[in-house]
Amino acid sequence: MNTAISDLKKELKSKLQFWNNLKSRKAKAALILVFVALITLKIFTTVLTFDWLIEFLN
Repeated sequence: MNTAISDLKKELKSKLQFWNNLKSRKAKAALILVFVALITLKIFTTVLTFDWLIEFLN
């Protein structure tokens, strides 16, 4: 358990360091946009899947 937590902390620190090393606002904006787009796509496909499943069961 302790090794998993320490690995997670190392990974988070590396991601934060990558974010802090980005100097371009355009690059940061693009990363945020991609992240939001992936979340939106996941929600959208999940909703469509459940709609299809509900209609299939009726």
